[in-house]
This record gives sequence, C-alpha cells and structure tokens, in this order.
Amino acid sequence: MAKTLPPGSKLWLLNLGYLDVDASALITGANVWAPHLPPQEHDRRELVMIAGLIHHPDVGLILFDSGSCEDVIANWEPHLNECTPRVWDKSTHGLAEAIAATGAGTIRDVKAVVLSHLHNDHAGGLEQFIDSDVEIWCHEEELKYAFWACATGIDRDLYVPHYLQPDRFNWKTFNRESFEIWSGITLHHTPGHTLGSITMELMLQESGSVVMTGDLFHVKENWEDGKPQGSLMRDFAAWHRSWDYVKHLVNTKKGKVLLGHEQSYFKQFPISPKYLA
Repeated sequence: MAKTLPPGSKLWLLNLGYLDVDASALITGANVWAPHLPPQEHDRRELVMIAGLIHHPDVGLILFDSGSCEDVIANWEPHLNECTPRVWDKSTHGLAEAIAATGAGTIRDVKAVVLSHLHNDHAGGLEQFIDSDVEIWCHEEELKYAFWACATGIDRDLYVPHYLQPDRFNWKTFNRESFEIWSGITLHHTPGHTLGSITMELMLQESGSVVMTGDLFHVKENWEDGKPQGSLMRDFAAWHRSWDYVKHLVNTKKGKVLLGHEQSYFKQFPISPKYLA
C-alpha cells in the first residue's frame, strides 16, 4: 500500500502564463498533409504553464516546476520569442505572485523545488532561488544533459544559461526509476521528452493519487491517443516506454492525471486559491 501524504497536506495548482506553440512541435505529423489536398488550417496551441505548490507538514512548501523567467526578451533566443510568444502578466502569472495568491505563504517559504525537467518554461523560475539554500531537485540524467546542452550550444533554445549555474543553486539529484522523496510524494523517471524527465505522483489523504506528468505529455493527443511528440521529443523509444509506464501507474492507482500544458485537463482540477487535500 502506497504511503499517503500526512494529514494537513495540500496541493495548489498555479497558472504561470501561456505559450502560443506550433502543433508540429507537440504532435508528430501535425500540420503535415498530403500534397494533393488544398491548404489546410494551420494548427497552433495555447499551452498553459503549470506549477504545483505542495504544503507538506514534515517539509513545508514544495514547488513542482517553476514556469518561465520573468524577462524572456533578455533570456530567450529572439527567434523563440517570435515563434513561441508568451502571454504573461506578472501580477497574476509571476511565480512569487502566484504563490502568494494561494495564501499558503510567500516564495521565501519554499523549502524545495522539484523540476520535471530543465527546459526554460519549467525551470526559468529558478531565478527566484539563486544564491539560496533551497534544494533544487531533478533527475541526474537531466542535470548532466542540461549543462552539456547549454555549454555546447547543442540545445540552447530550451536550456538557458541564466539558471544553469552550478555554484549558485543547491542542486540535488536522484538516479532511480522510482524515488519516494518525501512521505506520499514519489518521483518517477519517465524519459522521452528529455533524457531525465520525471513524473511526480502524490498520494493525498482525500483526493487519492494525483499524477503530474510534466512534458512527457504536452497535450491530450499525446496521452489519450499515444501520439508521440513532434520536434520537442528527444528519445522516441523511451517516450513509448514511459507512456506505457505512466498508463500502468494511473490505472493501478486510479490516479487523476495532470498533463504538462493541456488546458482542458488543467481546468478539471481546483485552481488556486482552491486546493486538493
């Protein structure tokens, strides 16, 4: 029997803004049609950037993902801002502002951050924790790849130097397939989108299992239809294995699923300041 989070635990889901993304990055074969057909409507998706804020009585406030940095003009590549524009209002989508709006505390009360992966729309908010002792957790493979990709420029669009600094964050890693990091919170290594992507599973007292997949599944077609990602996927075979793994996890635990950026799934959950317990 899986351990549950202690009594008094809560989960708030935070809206950290939106990205306007070409569907070909998210779904294999999107915006591709037979040459004999007339021009088709081009598919773009408005993706919500999601973070989870957890109150764990034994730990304090834990953050799952952190959204983008505040100044994307200064920190993102120009073509990325042009082709994947962000819709963002600091008063509501800023990380500190969104945490304060929960009523659980302030960003200075966060004791640990867990990152599904280190792409700029999930790890950019780490700028709020620079030179602090807040633990920053990710999978070992993700940390190694992110620093390599950033240093060599191989994957610089998505791994950004301003938060990938070895000596200014309190980095922590794990390298197991499954890791119960705190009572009731388990991290699962689910590569495919990136080498070190992780899924977070919470076992809440009242709500039961909540499975937050990060960008293993950006949109519902990835999860429901098993359609692989497009240009944003790094390992095709690993993605399919991870899809099977998470399906089994959800079916076994009867879990509620939160996908990485899918608005229709996000809206099925209580949205901050409401919470799950």
